[in-house]
Amino acid sequence: MAIRDPDDAVVAVFKDFAMRNENKSAAAGRPIFDDVEIVELRYPGSKNWSAYPATAFSHWGVDPETGEQVRVSYAERFQRQYRQFKSHSTQTKSGTPLTYAVFLTEARRSELKAQNIYTVEALAGVDGQELKNLGQGGRDMKNAAMAYIEETQRGAVSTQVQAELEALRAKNAAMEEDLAAIKAKHDSKVKRQHDGKVTFEPADEFDGMDITQLREYITTHTGQAPIGAVNTRTLRRMARELRPDRVA
Repeated sequence: MAIRDPDDAVVAVFKDFAMRNENKSAAAGRPIFDDVEIVELRYPGSKNWSAYPATAFSHWGVDPETGEQVRVSYAERFQRQYRQFKSHSTQTKSGTPLTYAVFLTEARRSELKAQNIYTVEALAGVDGQELKNLGQGGRDMKNAAMAYIEETQRGAVSTQVQAELEALRAKNAAMEEDLAAIKAKHDSKVKRQHDGKVTFEPADEFDGMDITQLREYITTHTGQAPIGAVNTRTLRRMARELRPDRVA
């Protein structure tokens, strides 16, 4: 007795679905939608149904030639239904749907869709004989679409400029905090000892250096590394004596 394929009972319907493209919408300053292929799965005797992108992962299968496990998409899982869907599919669209064009009446939108114009961008780009085919008012609709795109692009640029200004303000604030920290460190007093005498003097760049950094500084400025196990206090004194203002 042949084993029945459980997918035989599943009703798989492939469709084009208008999905909002957040990145394109943010860049354009108006809603931009892309057509994506989805599949709706319905099951006999149940009111529940689910939808997935046609190319999404469905399950693991076995490659008949290599025997290795391979990823199977919903389009591959329901090949017959997908082929039927593709044979009747129309050209996919990307742009702002005509429903967002407030300058159009519902009747005009229907007329445009009947002429395969589904987005504001397509209407703005129509020209030549195709523009004549729109009939009376076609030029006005095209101009209105172009004005709509231009206006929304200006809004998108303004938003981008505002974001850049806010980023610059944040950067300047961070720089001011760094400068304040540097100044506070410079203004602070540190305890130093010279010839047995203890004094409190302003901190300098050498107070923040460790022994390795001090040795490298002295070696770079003299061409010779300090000899022997010299302590940090001595290295700082040697480094300060090499500063340009001290050497002069």
